[in-house]
Amino acid sequence: MAVHNIGLETLAEALLEQGFSPTDEFGLFVTYERANDPLKLHIGPDGSFAAFDGDDEIVAEGKGAHDLYAILVDKPAPARRHASSHRLAQRHSV
Repeated sequence: MAVHNIGLETLAEALLEQGFSPTDEFGLFVTYERANDPLKLHIGPDGSFAAFDGDDEIVAEGKGAHDLYAILVDKPAPARRHASSHRLAQRHSV
């Protein structure tokens, strides 16, 4: 059985194929962005990542290429996510 690399190198390749470019590096972590897309991805050396919207609010986290694919294909619309969070907060405050 082949061992699949789920680290930074694998995710970097996938992001480059999708038009993302590395824009910042801090320690072992790298930030990727692409033109005309508010989504930013912070990738760790172990293949874990966090996705941020244009307001630098976290929209998703994951690990590996499978989770990354889900984020890139099923990016949540920020307005929907904020509206859902707001409704949920209202329900819990009643």
